[in-house]
Amino acid sequence: MEQLQSRRMPERQEIDIAGVKTAYYAAGEGPETIVLIYGGNFGTADSASSALVWDLNFSELAKHHKVIAFDKLGQGYTGPPLRDEDYTMSAVVRHAIGLTSALNLESFHLVGHSRGGFAAARMALEIQHKVNSLTICSSGTLSSGVGANEVVLAMPPFPSGSRDAARWIYQNYSSKPEVVDEQWMDGVMDVLATEAYQAGVKKYSGESLGVSLFVPELAKLKRETLTWIRDGRLQRPVQMIWGANDKTVPIERGLELFELIAAHERRATFNVINDAGHFTFREHPEQFNELISSFVQLYKG
Repeated sequence: MEQLQSRRMPERQEIDIAGVKTAYYAAGEGPETIVLIYGGNFGTADSASSALVWDLNFSELAKHHKVIAFDKLGQGYTGPPLRDEDYTMSAVVRHAIGLTSALNLESFHLVGHSRGGFAAARMALEIQHKVNSLTICSSGTLSSGVGANEVVLAMPPFPSGSRDAARWIYQNYSSKPEVVDEQWMDGVMDVLATEAYQAGVKKYSGESLGVSLFVPELAKLKRETLTWIRDGRLQRPVQMIWGANDKTVPIERGLELFELIAAHERRATFNVINDAGHFTFREHPEQFNELISSFVQLYKG
């Protein structure tokens, strides 16, 4: 995995967060710190997500800012939850907050994609005094309503856990299939092959913790989070970035979320990237990077 890292990401580092070996990447010396949080969740047998998904953005953003990307609890090269009861989104958020504390980050800008957008928003609500700005990208988890993932990504025509299955899933997430390059797939398959990740798959799917614990807890946490936003508790500059051609989270759902946020936060913006699906930051990295850098400069600490 070292050769893969050296091509578009800095060397992977490790830190202990409440007993869990946690992988992260850090680079850049700028005055502002950006923390990147990718999507997905532990236990998925095909589309194993990790911080490597930011490899088209990391080095460019690090030219002007300090940038940190980490593998969430039970994902990437970070160890699985130590207890069955921690196969929850709440535990994922606690772990992420723990990482920012362990790295002594006094203030930072959060960028969260998809399910990571939910985690980032929750962090901005829970530790608001540390968050200079929040960017939410294509987050169906945070948006009200029901996602279309189950329809768009249903029944991959390839064996579960195979490279072809993973490629098919990410191509269907994207506006153009060709953006799913081999290095992206190299990272996904490397993560899938680790014992730690497979242990999470066994717990989440094999022992049904996904159905019995993760999904119902996430629904409860989502209701609470959206209530807090409706009540005006999210008092941070918020930038939203959506793909015009996202089949899993249509623009209409993003706009509904924007209206909830903007009703109480005048420093809220909504950006649409044309010819882009769910992974705007990979499909149009230059445009995405410019949006992040400009927003960070506008609301620097």
